[in-house]
Amino acid sequence: MSNTSASKSTKANYQAAYGAYRKDLYTVRTAIREMRKSDYRTYYETFVLIEEEETERAREHLSSIKRQWMRLALLAEIERKLNHYKKAEELASQAVQASRGVNRYAMTKEYERYYTKEQQAQ
Repeated sequence: MSNTSASKSTKANYQAAYGAYRKDLYTVRTAIREMRKSDYRTYYETFVLIEEEETERAREHLSSIKRQWMRLALLAEIERKLNHYKKAEELASQAVQASRGVNRYAMTKEYERYYTKEQQAQ
């Protein structure tokens, strides 16, 4: 973040990702304002809607996201919030398969954290 040559929008993407990881909605909302229109901006806007439990509005946002892994990851999150764990785990697995690189690694670790914890609770 201290790299001064990075654009505001690039820094905002990192801030939003960090805020989402920490479930800090204020940070995510602040970062969204600095992002230019893209799938990432829509992704984080939808993330905020999901965290605020506005699942119907979140589902409407999904249609404008072009990247399949993003749509599947958000759908998995919606299903997890609605306590449909089997469906959420299935969608999460599909999201991981559709992604590559750093996104794939991050989602794998995130889903291991969610689904192993929730599987143990059941």
